[in-house]
Amino acid sequence: MGSAASTSKGAEDQGIVQLERRLQASGDLPFLQRAFSHLSASGSGSMSHSIPSMTLQDCFSLMPLKTRADSTVLVFISQLGPAISHNFFRTPSGQVDWPLFVTGFDRCCKQGLGADRLKSLLTLFGDGESNGPLPGLHLEENKDLVGFVTVDQVHDLLCLCWLMMCHARLRTSIKLAGSANSNEMDITLPDLRPLYNSFYAAATGSYPDKSTDVSSKEEILVERLCSWILTVIPGISECMAQYVQAQLQRLGSENNEVSLLSTRSAWQLQLGLLTSGTAWSIGLSSRDSSTKQLISAAYDLWGGSESYPSLIYRASNHGRGMNRFWTRVEGYKGPLLMLISATTKDGDESESVSKRKKWIVGALIPGGLDNKENFYGSSGCCLFAVAPNFLPLRSTGRETNYVYSYKKTPGTIYRSHPIPEGVGFGGSMGRERLWLDADFAFLTVHHHAVDKTYHSGALVPGQGYAAVQGEVGEVEVWGLGGTDADEQQAKFQHRENLFAEQRRKVDLKSFGNWQDSPEAAMMDMVSNPQKAAREER
Repeated sequence: MGSAASTSKGAEDQGIVQLERRLQASGDLPFLQRAFSHLSASGSGSMSHSIPSMTLQDCFSLMPLKTRADSTVLVFISQLGPAISHNFFRTPSGQVDWPLFVTGFDRCCKQGLGADRLKSLLTLFGDGESNGPLPGLHLEENKDLVGFVTVDQVHDLLCLCWLMMCHARLRTSIKLAGSANSNEMDITLPDLRPLYNSFYAAATGSYPDKSTDVSSKEEILVERLCSWILTVIPGISECMAQYVQAQLQRLGSENNEVSLLSTRSAWQLQLGLLTSGTAWSIGLSSRDSSTKQLISAAYDLWGGSESYPSLIYRASNHGRGMNRFWTRVEGYKGPLLMLISATTKDGDESESVSKRKKWIVGALIPGGLDNKENFYGSSGCCLFAVAPNFLPLRSTGRETNYVYSYKKTPGTIYRSHPIPEGVGFGGSMGRERLWLDADFAFLTVHHHAVDKTYHSGALVPGQGYAAVQGEVGEVEVWGLGGTDADEQQAKFQHRENLFAEQRRKVDLKSFGNWQDSPEAAMMDMVSNPQKAAREER
């Protein structure tokens, strides 16, 4: 019997050794060792010591976070530390040793795909022993998550995910176990109403609006919540793993004291269409590298960092129309995010502007814009309904009419049927899924039946088969290519300006005497066509 116990112990030790090798290869082992040493009771750095469960709960707590949130969101915040400790580092003795510490980290941050991580996130706040704020959820013996959630609970869960990812992303001074500092971080929640409306529409089949009384206590199957998250914002399933890893990395850093991020007036950036909520939603909708930068931008817009995407064009600042637009976007070869706001009249031409329906759509163009007479682009292009409902419309792979942008240039060959000037996405020539005219006055949205390039879905709430035309309010283009793309565009535009300046200059010295120049002979011939004949007589 002792031999069997010894064999089991040896197998367990061998598994820990293999796990340590994997963590060493991924670069996680060094900071985990330092974090364990910091959290252990003695702090001597020896792997033979253990961490009290309460200390680990404090490590994963969002406290002393301060946020302008209601009491229900604060319940989620207060349960986060105990829930993570209970689900991933549970021990009957109340002491977490080194094998359990690295095993719990591996289960939380390294194992599973999006669906499995989402299930772990929702399970944290189920009706288990942690007594979480989602008592309607529970995990059955076959590991299936079942139960119901209310609309209010989904909103609170989205807020918590924002706080976790924000806390993990920003370099802030936090309360560390065994540290005397207790600085507070004040985080403002973004506007998540488009995501809230999107979930409600997916779960109930109707769009909430001012005339609809949305029941905040209405119960919705958790399967619908999971399906909506994995379809619309799959990146949110990574928030727990990112948060746990960031907390341990801070503890494992050589200097635990990290300066609080300066919170300058970020409201100036939010006057436009790219708010922190919009950037976060679009960033979570895809795992592409360009959209990951938008997740960072969401917190940069809040915190005032200088690394947010560069504003390349804004109609209210740089002027409307394709000419002004093209002078700003030409030569930018990095990913671009284009946002357009519009208003729609409801049949009554005399209706006041305040009563018109307002909506925002967007498009992600990975390779920048080109001046071409036909469609171009790649499968990385994506359309978005941004507000009042959020919905990404990705590529179907069936057609390649991703982007169309054309501006007539001087010297273009005359055509009996001129090629239309403007910016379009999807559909076909003349029936684009999304079309912005050359004057940037009207935005036309066709039904998805005319488009095989992008997935089906309404870009405008309540959109029917008839085309919807809205008056354009604002147009913004944001560069996501970083400083390299900005510098390359600056060089391109500098060369174009030099060429244009050279074309405008005429070096008369190259013709010698003006009387002998071809221009003088032509002008003389035009002004006095009979002069040559009189000289012959």
